[in-house]
Amino acid sequence: MTNQSLFIHEDDYPTFPADAAVEHLRGALRFPTVSSLDPDAMPYEALCAMQAYLRESYPCLREKAHWETIGHSLLITVPGTDPTLRPGLFMAHQDVVPVVPGTEANWIHGPFSGDLSDGYIWGRGSMDIKEMLIGILESAEYLLSEGKTFARTLYLAFGEDEETCSRGARAIVQKLHAEGVELEFVLDEGAGEVMDAADYGAPGHLICTVGMYEKGYADMRLFVHSQGGHASNPFHGTSLGLLSQAIARIVDDPPKAHLSEAVRRTLTLLSDRITTEPMRTYVTDMARYEADILSYMQKRESLYHQIRTTVAPTMITPGSPAGNVMPQDMEAVINFRLSPPDTPESLLRHCRERVPEGVEADYVQSIGPSVPSDPDAYGFRMLTETLSHYFDRLLFIPSQNRGATDARWYEELCRCVMRFGPFLEEEEISAEGIHGTNERIFVRAYLQGIRVLIRMMETTSVAERDKKA
Repeated sequence: MTNQSLFIHEDDYPTFPADAAVEHLRGALRFPTVSSLDPDAMPYEALCAMQAYLRESYPCLREKAHWETIGHSLLITVPGTDPTLRPGLFMAHQDVVPVVPGTEANWIHGPFSGDLSDGYIWGRGSMDIKEMLIGILESAEYLLSEGKTFARTLYLAFGEDEETCSRGARAIVQKLHAEGVELEFVLDEGAGEVMDAADYGAPGHLICTVGMYEKGYADMRLFVHSQGGHASNPFHGTSLGLLSQAIARIVDDPPKAHLSEAVRRTLTLLSDRITTEPMRTYVTDMARYEADILSYMQKRESLYHQIRTTVAPTMITPGSPAGNVMPQDMEAVINFRLSPPDTPESLLRHCRERVPEGVEADYVQSIGPSVPSDPDAYGFRMLTETLSHYFDRLLFIPSQNRGATDARWYEELCRCVMRFGPFLEEEEISAEGIHGTNERIFVRAYLQGIRVLIRMMETTSVAERDKKA
């Protein structure tokens, strides 16, 4: 089975200018908007040039919407006629990750070529995430060109540095917050993992994830001070031994697992399809069997990360230069991905209570999990209805988002912040291309994703009299 075999209703919007949409993405890919943590190294010239290209490419939006730059981020407002409706916001980011030095010759088509070949559009950003940026603009432009009137105001928000520090997204949110804006829904990139639901106890049923929150991130440094000495006299132990104990205690006793609302909702949605034990019994009374569900999920690779903060020791300093010499100061780093309700503060407290005396624990960097969005919200219902219209046999479930996005910064403005890029590319293409070599998107997947965005805009925001019959 391929993801493309799930595509349906590809004949919707027959007047949509597909060839122009392909050319617009190709053009956007030719701007090397490579992000950098160093503000002085940011590609401001490329960002400005690309924004000028976008204004030229979308005449209806240029005429009927309000464009403003915030730093080098872009906020476009498509005004609505009904002030009682809270605005919706569609977002992506303009920046891309660098091409790994030394891999340039491995690209079949140049990373900033925008080539169209073998049914694919090639280039850095074709899957992360200029296809969504252009798809959002194409969708709004098409509806306006067809004479549609928007009842709900729409914001189209494109940050400048999502791949590094999200200054642009935070600046946009600050502006909207200062203006008192409350959003009905936000749609950003993310999730979109298609899988068989066998691990949930529903083999043969396909599910696809919609990210409703992001896990937190923390790098914790463990440090042990020691004088070292000859290995023949380890009466007081060694710094490496003490550090190893600390790592083992944290790995063996992670924070408690939790059954999140997103997981509960997933199990409820799947309950009629769950046929294998023990999950068939467990979902009949989730309150009664909560501990059993958690135990079951912790034993499965595809599920355990959904119910707990994960613990991954990743770095340790070199030890002694010789086998008969005890090492002196030693340190290690453990990477955590925090699930709600864990916080950086509660995690640090948990770890400090478990490490041996003499081991210091503190963060190199940390950020807490985002606020889980409401799966009962209007935006989630409309998105899943739209997706079900275009992708056959898929059940869309609320889930965590594996990676970090600009979307988390919008949570203070909205209770329905969704992460789903509707461009369902084949898994092997995604695995190879996102942040990798030969990034590309299949034209068919690109155009189907745009149909999703058009329909989502139309059903949520276009005036009733102008909606598609």
